[in-house]
Amino acid sequence: MSANFTDIEKALISAVLSVDATTPTGMPNAILADKNKGDGLWLQLHNIRGASDAVTLGIEGEDNHSGFLQIDINYPKNKGTSEVLSKADEFAAFFTVGKPLLYNAQYVKVLSCSLDPGREIQGYYRVSLTVSYYARTQRI
Repeated sequence: MSANFTDIEKALISAVLSVDATTPTGMPNAILADKNKGDGLWLQLHNIRGASDAVTLGIEGEDNHSGFLQIDINYPKNKGTSEVLSKADEFAAFFTVGKPLLYNAQYVKVLSCSLDPGREIQGYYRVSLTVSYYARTQRI
């Protein structure tokens, strides 16, 4: 299968940065260093790829690539939830069902956006916003 995993991930990251380019953010496989987290809100992105499947037959057919982008929204514990939930609302308002994301001629479509229950992780209160997506690529 011909895929464009790089541009799919870049479309997702570009979308996140178009919503918020100022909050300290760790990228997939590049965890944000403790010194860069500060004493406020920070984000960690994870691109979890799913299966790649043929959608149409033939040498010039299409393949479907599914997955989800997990946006971990972190805030020092015992400081309330309002900033965390406000940031989740900001991202959820952007990642609406059916929204097309584009990077370098590669489209990615949002399938859903949901928020998990908050939890404490290593001194931070964290909620994870899960953005499910799919992307189609042309087999060449």
